[in-house]
Amino acid sequence: MKPNTPFAFLKNQSLPPVGPALELYYLPILGLETVSVYRYLVASYDQGEKQHLLAQILNHIDLGFPQLLLAFDRLIAMGLMDIFEEEDALTVQLHAPLESPSFFSNAVYKRLLEKKIGEKALEELLPEHSLGTKRQVSFSQIFGLEEGESAVVPSKKQPFDMEMFKRMMRRDGLRFEDEGEATLALFAIAEEQHWTWYETYLLAKETLVDRTISPKRMRQKLAQGNQENPRLSYSRQEETILKEAKQKTSLQFLAEIKKARKATITQSERKTLTKLAGLGLLDEVINIILLLTFNKTQSANLNEKYALKVGNDFSYQNVNSAEMAILKVRERQEQAKNQGNKGGKATSPKDRPTNVPKWSQPNYQNQTSQEEKVDLAKEKQRLLEKLNQGGE
Repeated sequence: MKPNTPFAFLKNQSLPPVGPALELYYLPILGLETVSVYRYLVASYDQGEKQHLLAQILNHIDLGFPQLLLAFDRLIAMGLMDIFEEEDALTVQLHAPLESPSFFSNAVYKRLLEKKIGEKALEELLPEHSLGTKRQVSFSQIFGLEEGESAVVPSKKQPFDMEMFKRMMRRDGLRFEDEGEATLALFAIAEEQHWTWYETYLLAKETLVDRTISPKRMRQKLAQGNQENPRLSYSRQEETILKEAKQKTSLQFLAEIKKARKATITQSERKTLTKLAGLGLLDEVINIILLLTFNKTQSANLNEKYALKVGNDFSYQNVNSAEMAILKVRERQEQAKNQGNKGGKATSPKDRPTNVPKWSQPNYQNQTSQEEKVDLAKEKQRLLEKLNQGGE
């Protein structure tokens, strides 16, 4: 796509006049430049009678070409246009902005607008709902369809139904930490994976943190499925650890360690597990951190500070599987071993640097030469004369 690329409109794509919805709902989200491109295209619609150049849009709106491409992408993402690329030309199809009820029934659009204008301003734009009973009619009866004919009514349902998602959450007793941010994250995951709301919900339920939806952990689980685990040779003990780490939740894993040490899980240890999960770490990774921490401290209680320190490192390094966690543990142990070797022998007290002057030591021997003694005597005499004269 270049500035001199020609484009034409699809025929018979009649659009209603652009009403206030474009300014009230779409402008804060898209920005003035993108809305200006849309308005220009609507005003230029000619039933596909002739070809135009993209350069005409650039010239008319005084816009750079990268900004035009970004405006196209935004309009496509918001459902206001489609572009069909052919060998040497483009075809443009325009769509009307959604009406108020349809716009606000889209949880993602609603959240994006709220982020731009604020919650109070959004509430003032929400459409009013009637308290009366909606009159129901049968499409088939009204239009006299014969038995066996099916009425095809255009569907306005979203590919990601947030209301159904939240209904399932209420059924299972789940919650959001931040519903607005989670809505955008869930929609992005569903769009990238080409999933329905239910497929997205299943992953969300699998990666919960204390019955709270965690988009971070969902992302880690997806990343885990898209990458190869490091090819390592494992000892029998490590193979057992891997199996246990993958099969058990972090709470179950911790309970087994504590039971082996004849101890019970404390409240602060439960909070530490929640904090580690809040970093986006999956349970199988947290289990390796727990094992590393207990082996290091040899205590019946979890060294929470050390566990969180390792958790922060693993989160920063995007460790998303037990195999990767074991690899990182090996690297940490190797680094500690190398640092120990570099340290060498401990420095004896005799060789350590000290601020105590050598002449104060009982076995000190004065090795000053005769010439140095003469020079020191002269310097001492000069300083005494200077003091007698008032320090001048």
